[in-house]
Amino acid sequence: MKQRIVNYLTNFHSKKSSRTYKIISLLFGMLFFLVLLPTIFTCLGLFVKSSVHIELDRTVEFVISIVSLIIGLFFLTWTTIFQWKLGKGIPTPNAPTQHLVTTGPYKFCRNPIEFGAIFYYLGIGTIIDGITVGIICFFLGFIIGSTYHKFIEESELEVRFGDVYKQYKQSTPFIIPRFRKNKKQ
Repeated sequence: MKQRIVNYLTNFHSKKSSRTYKIISLLFGMLFFLVLLPTIFTCLGLFVKSSVHIELDRTVEFVISIVSLIIGLFFLTWTTIFQWKLGKGIPTPNAPTQHLVTTGPYKFCRNPIEFGAIFYYLGIGTIIDGITVGIICFFLGFIIGSTYHKFIEESELEVRFGDVYKQYKQSTPFIIPRFRKNKKQ
C-alpha cells in the first residue's frame, strides 16, 4: 500500500505546475493547514481537556501562545518562500518543489514546515482555550505530520531525488533543528 502511494505521488509530482495553480494551491493549503486542521485539533483538545487539565496563569498562557505563533509563522513563511523561489513549488502535496531545497530553513532540519506548524498549533490551541488544548494540538500535529513525512514523503523524495536526498537525510535532523554544525572528529 505504501509503495503504491509513493509511486502515485512520484508520478503526480513530476508534473510542472503553473504560477496560478501554485497560488490557488497555496491558498487552499493555508486554509486547510492554518484553519481547518487547528479547528479539528482544538475540538479534540477540548474533548480531552474534560478529562485532563493543566492549570497555568492565563498571562503565562498568552505569552506562550504569542511566542509559539511567532516561531510557527516565521518558519512557515520562511519555508514557503524557499520552496517557491528555489524549489519551484510550494509546501502542498499537489504542487511540490521540482528541485531539492537544502538551504535556508532546510539547512537546519528536513521538515521546517512541520516544525513551524506544530508551534503554530500550540499557539492557536493555547490562545483559544489554554495550555492543555495547546499541548494536545501540538502533539496531534506532530504525530500526524511525522507519520506522513517519515513513511510517505521521505520515500517519495528518495525516489524523486535519489542519492542526493539520501545524503541530505543522513546529515540533517528530521524535525528538531540543529542550529550549529557539529565538529568533525
